[in-house]
Amino acid sequence: MDVAIVDPEKELWSGEADFLVARSEDGEVGILPGHAPFLGVLRHARLKVEAGSDVIIFAVHGGFIEVKDNRVSVLARSAEVASDIDVARARNQAERAREKLQQEAEDEEARLALWRAEARMQAADEAGLLADS
Repeated sequence: MDVAIVDPEKELWSGEADFLVARSEDGEVGILPGHAPFLGVLRHARLKVEAGSDVIIFAVHGGFIEVKDNRVSVLARSAEVASDIDVARARNQAERAREKLQQEAEDEEARLALWRAEARMQAADEAGLLADS
């Protein structure tokens, strides 16, 4: 199946894939070639693409996923390849966001920062980057 993963600034990846896993508002969805049409809202989470022997992991920060006619389009608000994630920075962002939320549980900006940091950490973990940091 054809897959394209883009955010407003760039195309992160495109090509033929055998399998894709994403987290939508309704839960995790696995997509294989020939998948039924699907449209979903993406959460802050990791996204995994299997293309032959390659596995590419992304941190996706909201957006949409559409499956139609054996093509998967991921239109992310922002996204990054796991190998580009600064793990130490993501840990620091998560820690600061948790501290802010302890002081002010309704701080929406801190909640979003925590979700973004957690998505980065999930992607980094699945890509095997946490053990090296």
